[in-house]
Amino acid sequence: MIKSLHIQNYALLKDVFIDFTDGFTVISGETGSGKSIMLDALSLLLGKRVERFTADENRSKSTIEAIFIIDSSKEQFFIDNDLDFEKETVVRREINSVGKSRAFINDTPVLLQVLTAFGRQIIEIHSQHQSVLLKDEQAQFLLIDQLAKSENELFKYQQKLKQYTALVSELNIIKKSGSLSSSELEFLQFQFEELNNANLIENEKEDIENNISLLENVDGISNAIADGEHYLNNDDGILTSLSVVKRKFIEFDAFGDLSTRLDAVLIELNDINTELSEINSKLNADPEQLLKLNNRLDILNNLLLKHRKKFIEELIDLKNEIEKKILLSSSFEIQVIEKQKEIEKQIIVLKAVAEVLNLKRTKVLPKIKLLLEKHLQQLGMPHANFKVVLTKTDQFYQNGNTTISFLFSANKGSALQEVAKVASGGELSRLMLAIKYIAAQFSKVNILVFDEIDTGVSGEIASLMGEMMLNISKDNQLISISHLPQIASKANSHFKVVKRVVSGNTVSDVIILNRQQRVEEIAKLLSGKKLTKAAFDNAEELLNQ
Repeated sequence: MIKSLHIQNYALLKDVFIDFTDGFTVISGETGSGKSIMLDALSLLLGKRVERFTADENRSKSTIEAIFIIDSSKEQFFIDNDLDFEKETVVRREINSVGKSRAFINDTPVLLQVLTAFGRQIIEIHSQHQSVLLKDEQAQFLLIDQLAKSENELFKYQQKLKQYTALVSELNIIKKSGSLSSSELEFLQFQFEELNNANLIENEKEDIENNISLLENVDGISNAIADGEHYLNNDDGILTSLSVVKRKFIEFDAFGDLSTRLDAVLIELNDINTELSEINSKLNADPEQLLKLNNRLDILNNLLLKHRKKFIEELIDLKNEIEKKILLSSSFEIQVIEKQKEIEKQIIVLKAVAEVLNLKRTKVLPKIKLLLEKHLQQLGMPHANFKVVLTKTDQFYQNGNTTISFLFSANKGSALQEVAKVASGGELSRLMLAIKYIAAQFSKVNILVFDEIDTGVSGEIASLMGEMMLNISKDNQLISISHLPQIASKANSHFKVVKRVVSGNTVSDVIILNRQQRVEEIAKLLSGKKLTKAAFDNAEELLNQ
């Protein structure tokens, strides 16, 4: 659940702190008071991209922070993203004056995609006028798979689809390579032979440059070695002197482990002395070798310049890529046939896993129909008819080899049609709530936010929707923005968004209402600004139901 939400310097919300409770929370307020701004801030916190952010150099950065109570079922997400798991997880997003943002989970910086993935794990936000479930196939399939518990079957299908897509891509590459003209093929062969004859070796350029530096500085290096060996090895040298000091230290306990530490120094100095000798033994002025190395370096640098590369490894990769293209072109027809056979085999596999997925989805469709129609009846639609239709195709899509349609009829005797085409505003609201009610029982998300999901309803129907929201909140935290008194009265807690002027600037606040304030607010929702005794009496009655 959301434990708290703190919004600073975001639009009209200058410093808003909200302590939420579990159960059902309603948020009301006049049009334009800032309710949608608050919801937008929550969406930004959970990964929504910053759009049309007003730049203001004099304005402090916007900060949106929330504390979420997370159960152990979400721990794997934290492990996968190398995050500290905390039961009370703090999520923060900071947005500067030009719209650039940073995000943090438990004070660890995270990428936007990680923040978005976290949001999908814990919360679902139904925005105002959003009926995505009724229009978007992806959302519809997601609902069906939740109810059918077919996520594993979908995953297996998508893995096979990736393999199929990769094979098709490989076939296209082969066909493209096979379409090379004779002049293109001749040029590729020339490039390959040039690179191949160069006998390229990883890190060779760096080794050559080091050897050239050594050969060009023989005298200086030789003198440095001679000085080093002199100071280390002569009768009064470092090694002799330190050995004397060590022997004296051993005689007295007062020096503790200093003699042991001197041993370590002596060992290191002896190693240095040995390496100096080895370098010296290899050090010979060799003009012929120097010329050879410079010529080799010129060849490598010319190839790098010609092909616009920085490293020898890139030239090796280029050579391998060119060789692959030549081979593909030379065996074009054979490879096309072989790849087509692989694709045909993969299609058989793909169809088989798609069929398993389809069967599991189809099995749950009657249950969805039964549940939805039952809940729609409870919401004042006794003749509602709902049906999910899965239609097989010859195409393989991300969600299977079927298309999906949500069909609906509100009136007895009316033909089923696409929901978006036939349902009125009030019918859509009830249908969406019924779908959310069913989905909430199967979803791993346990926080639901509704922004005026009750649009187009009133009176008894609004009261019924309020009852359904209250039922949802028994197992999920539910936060609903609403203008309807019937729904506001059902909530366990009630917040109000108010607008006021401070120092010539308009700001919005969010306040929690006590019992008496709730009565007054519900009375306003019933009768408007002109409050009457009847409105107060009705408000009391609604709260007491």
